[in-house]
Amino acid sequence: MATKPVPVRFDPEILSLLREGSRRTPHKKQELIRITLRRHLASVIESEASGERKRLTNITPWPEDELRKAYRRLGREWDQIEDLAIVAQGKPSFED
Repeated sequence: MATKPVPVRFDPEILSLLREGSRRTPHKKQELIRITLRRHLASVIESEASGERKRLTNITPWPEDELRKAYRRLGREWDQIEDLAIVAQGKPSFED
């Protein structure tokens, strides 16, 4: 199988763990990384992908019907604002 090198930067604590692992086992650092990825990458992907996304704020979201009402009201108000802005502009003049 063809391999492709991927540059990865490790935190100092991970590097020290890799040094310890290569000292205590017959494997080199690269092989320890490969073994760890083979054994645990799938479970990490599953745990990260399946979890519910965390909210960015502590403000609870609006209920669906309240959102619809607010956007409906905003639409009418915005249309009125646009109509008044068009009237307030007057006729274009090239002599400005």
